[in-house]
Amino acid sequence: MTAKILVTLAWAAVLVGANKLLAGTEWAQYVATFVLGGAYVLLINKVSKPPARNDQN
Repeated sequence: MTAKILVTLAWAAVLVGANKLLAGTEWAQYVATFVLGGAYVLLINKVSKPPARNDQN
């Protein structure tokens, strides 16, 4: 749970930074938000998965 919160806060900072960098070009902000949102979903799914267990003994 803590890892998800930290990833979310870091990702929010990245998103805000990207939007500030792209200020003035509205279409680029939309594209960056869409792309970063998709990357966030992939990352948060990877963080929330438990490690694989090897049940073979």
